[in-house]
Amino acid sequence: MPSAPQRNRSQSLFAESSLAPPKMLRTEQFPCLRCGNFGSPSGSVPMSLQKVSSMNRSAGTNPASRGTESSLELEAIAAVHELSFAVQSISVSEMLPRTPDLIFVNVTTIEGQPYCLELTLKGWRITSLRSDCMVGDFTRLDLFTKYYDSLYALMDTISPGYRARFGEKLAQRLRLLQAGEEDQLAPCGSLNSPPYSRSSPSSRSPYSSNESLPIVTPVSTPAVDPGFDKPLF
Repeated sequence: MPSAPQRNRSQSLFAESSLAPPKMLRTEQFPCLRCGNFGSPSGSVPMSLQKVSSMNRSAGTNPASRGTESSLELEAIAAVHELSFAVQSISVSEMLPRTPDLIFVNVTTIEGQPYCLELTLKGWRITSLRSDCMVGDFTRLDLFTKYYDSLYALMDTISPGYRARFGEKLAQRLRLLQAGEEDQLAPCGSLNSPPYSRSSPSSRSPYSSNESLPIVTPVSTPAVDPGFDKPLF
């Protein structure tokens, strides 16, 4: 008797179900439109993480302001897109329930610690110190019962490596702004910096990582005459 094909762990358990919601958020990787690199679940993010987080928290405190469609998926997409440079890995869980009111995100910090995060209109909450797990340690209720308005604030609390990487990128962006080299900024939240060392100081960076990086408008480079290197005589 032929054996049943094994399901890929990364494949959604609900993707082939007739009961699946019409809009399922997938964590498939698509290439960046600018650099061609992989690493984001969407080629373009229609809204910044800071903006969509603020909108969702407002909807959580004021039910009358809620629209007909949930924007938690947008917040999860923006989180994966904007924070991928400062963690080992981040993706939407394919194993745990995913509804318009509840999404789970797996993240592994630069220090190598995995977390499973819950995203609702109330905010972000740590549910477990393991990926794809909703059961936390009941001896550490202070860690698993606190809600954060944004993933920036949560990561700033649990990962010194994230704070250091965020500060490095912000400092790099400011230096490039001062030098007028905006076109050299790394797209898609990617940053080529040395790996974080656990022995490095864990003091906070002078740059706050609770806010998104400033938006920079690239400056076009003037065209170069193809015959500029020909001898004049």
